[in-house]
Amino acid sequence: MTFAAVCLMVVPVAAGERAGAVSLSPYVGGYTFDGVEHLETAPVYGLRIGYDVTKYFGVELVGSYLATTRTLCKKTSVNALSYRLDLLYNLLPEGPLVPYLAVGGGAITKGHGAGFHGGSNTDATANAGLGLKYFLTDSIALRGDARQLFIFEKHNSIMYNWEYTAGLTFLFGGKTALAPTSSLSVVPGAITRGDSATLSWTSRDATSCDIQPNIGAVNTQGSMTISPAADTSYYLSCTGPGGTSNSSANITVAALKVSAPTSSLSVTPDSVTRGETATLNWNAQNVTDCELQPSIGRVETLGSREVTPAADTSYTLNCSGPAGTTTSRANVSVAAARPVVLSPEKEETVNLLIEFDFDKSVVKPEFYQNVDAVGEFMQKYPTVTMTVEGHTDNVGKDAYNQKLSERRAQAVKKYIVDKFGIDAKRIKAVGYGETKPIDTNETAEGRYHNRRVQAYHAAVQ
Repeated sequence: MTFAAVCLMVVPVAAGERAGAVSLSPYVGGYTFDGVEHLETAPVYGLRIGYDVTKYFGVELVGSYLATTRTLCKKTSVNALSYRLDLLYNLLPEGPLVPYLAVGGGAITKGHGAGFHGGSNTDATANAGLGLKYFLTDSIALRGDARQLFIFEKHNSIMYNWEYTAGLTFLFGGKTALAPTSSLSVVPGAITRGDSATLSWTSRDATSCDIQPNIGAVNTQGSMTISPAADTSYYLSCTGPGGTSNSSANITVAALKVSAPTSSLSVTPDSVTRGETATLNWNAQNVTDCELQPSIGRVETLGSREVTPAADTSYTLNCSGPAGTTTSRANVSVAAARPVVLSPEKEETVNLLIEFDFDKSVVKPEFYQNVDAVGEFMQKYPTVTMTVEGHTDNVGKDAYNQKLSERRAQAVKKYIVDKFGIDAKRIKAVGYGETKPIDTNETAEGRYHNRRVQAYHAAVQ
């Protein structure tokens, strides 16, 4: 395993510059002089003492020593002490890799022999350069620097030297970013499919949070309603200057419990005379769709309806839902219609309760007694005049239905005239077609009610 790989393994997430920290940075490197100085490149040794004003800006006191020799014919030894103050700007202070820029100024003293016993001179300096730190821990970093040094000699010439070094930095104190913490919970932890639960989370020392699956970025604390379709593990990841915190919460989802559908159907009364009405009542649970037959069709899951069946009828309620179907039945018996009775004392319109076959205008024998009541009434009261009205449903064209209603009224008139010898002038036969319905034309039962013949007379004087 390489040294770089070891470094990557040990570096903590929170490593980097921190405001208020004091640093010590011993270093070693090389120093190259401007050619006019006629001095050989030599190793340099030094120490930097720094302070991070903020995590972006820091200052350093730098001291270094080197020993070299002149390159002229007479090779004499030269020692140099450098001391300066540098200002550093950290480009990416969070680390672990921290590049920075540096500028500064100070002085350099050069002389001959140890302790400069052979004499010395001091020149002002300025420098500019860059560096890079790699934090192995939150307080120890590898460090490399390169500087261009500007040497201002007393006779106003400027010399350009280079310094390139490597070393270690040790940080002490300062504000260390706290590692974030987080928690995630779901209540309740078990639900039935279609129900909801509440996902709640909190975090500290974090700047951003994310919840998965299918949620994404969220505030650093909050709650939300969820309705998962299956067992789900939710993961909360929160990140801050001090690192990342992860939390999780699990919820189990049971299959939806579907109850079997039920229904009931009743008819009141369960026995009527033809022409009278009865009331159907129904109720269904755990269903989404209901249909009532015959001749009614789709209905609500709870309701009632008046019916006027022409004959004994078995009504059937069929309902369906997620768990299946249910069927209920109710029977109503229909007795023959009571004889038509006309009153001489009042003006009235009487339904003769004649049922015609589809598209026919022939009075069938079973309805003769209803028409006979009109003929007998007119024989008994010879001054009475009668209007026979024919009506149809809306099946077919308007013009055709108009003619059909007229033929049916004429058929009733002819029956009365022929059987009872009534003067035809006393009976007026008119047809109204489909213009005067007494029930809906949307159902077979309603259309049956609309296909009718009525007799109208004024009160007998």
